[in-house]
Amino acid sequence: MNKKKTSYAVFQYSTIGIQLAATVTLFVVGGYKLDEYLDRTPVLTIIGAFAGMGIGFYHLIKQLMEIDAKEKSKENQERKKWLR
Repeated sequence: MNKKKTSYAVFQYSTIGIQLAATVTLFVVGGYKLDEYLDRTPVLTIIGAFAGMGIGFYHLIKQLMEIDAKEKSKENQERKKWLR
């Protein structure tokens, strides 16, 4: 694997991790702010945390499946080149 492919893969996977963290953080902060505004116990913060994790993991899995599909497509194209 050359240096360009390695740096692209690192960037791609770190971006996914940052998106997951940002999604969870956004929902937790949103729940906290709603708790403050409505003067509630931390119910909405907890709901926000679970919602953020659920949505974040959904997008994580979706993006990883797209990356895997691209990699398999590239491998199939390389095999076809060798078979010609």
